[in-house]
Amino acid sequence: MDLVTASAGYVDDAVAALQSDNVYVSAEVSGSAELAAQLEQQVTDDSIAVVVLSENASLDGTGLEIVEEIAAQTQYDTIIVAVGEDLTAGSNVLEPGEALRIANEAEGATDTVEEALTLTVQGVVAASDSAPAPADPGVGGAVVTLAIVVAALLAAGIGAIAILRSRSSRTDRRLPEPVRAHVIALQSLAGEYAAVGAAGNPVAAQTGSEIAVIAANVTELFARLDKRSGADQRGIAAVEYDDKLRKLSAALDRDYLLDILTHPHLWDDPDERVREVRGAVSAVSDELVGNIKQVNASRGLHFQVSLDGLIGRRKELQEWDRAFGQASDSDPQAQ
Repeated sequence: MDLVTASAGYVDDAVAALQSDNVYVSAEVSGSAELAAQLEQQVTDDSIAVVVLSENASLDGTGLEIVEEIAAQTQYDTIIVAVGEDLTAGSNVLEPGEALRIANEAEGATDTVEEALTLTVQGVVAASDSAPAPADPGVGGAVVTLAIVVAALLAAGIGAIAILRSRSSRTDRRLPEPVRAHVIALQSLAGEYAAVGAAGNPVAAQTGSEIAVIAANVTELFARLDKRSGADQRGIAAVEYDDKLRKLSAALDRDYLLDILTHPHLWDDPDERVREVRGAVSAVSDELVGNIKQVNASRGLHFQVSLDGLIGRRKELQEWDRAFGQASDSDPQAQ
């Protein structure tokens, strides 16, 4: 495989290399030849392209913007891009947002970008094998479809996730469990909401952006607590946000709010349900910002937002909350 020397035109170099090979590793990346050889052994599906760029490539745009540009200039069904330690992916053979979700989860479950890339490739292949065959979009249609989906994700605010995640993807390993698990779940949900938004649902698009901000600010809060506060404050915040994020994730789950936004005709009082959950999202987001300001000012943390009302008003959410608790009790890693 020929490695193209990276320049200011990182995307152009990647596109040129992908004309003859589905793996491209910038020469600026440490150990580029070894990494390229490792990835070539993993990426045996010619419909998947993997591009690894240095942090300097962020000058060309966010990870999703790079995916969009590559999609518009190549014929691959799935494109996985690493910019530094930040992973992004897009695919026209999976459900909208699914490739991004797989990349997010792989990034959160691994220690290095090499491991995350390998896990993402494996996840995409497994998901592609189980996915129904898409209708033939015609010549060039597959490329256009992928580019449109990625562009819509960017318009929905998910471009910000790539920037925020580049700061937090490794930092979140310092998050206490199970707060870290909740953050990873929220990052995944943000991509799914953005995908629904891409299909023309502005409420889902806005909600996806708000979820991404919450996930980023939880990480920011605990990073600042590590630097400026004692173990007591961190422990209090861990207990508080375990409870809040658990309940919020249940309300935002694809079986509740996301389904309401997608199929409102199948729910009673859909507008009221949407208002309840979005109100909870706004309240938690505001409290997080307030808590960060309190840490910056060396003041004790104050928590005023309770999601008990949200859970209590909906029988199904009560059941989901109970199920979450039972799952935590039975999981030895949560002890």
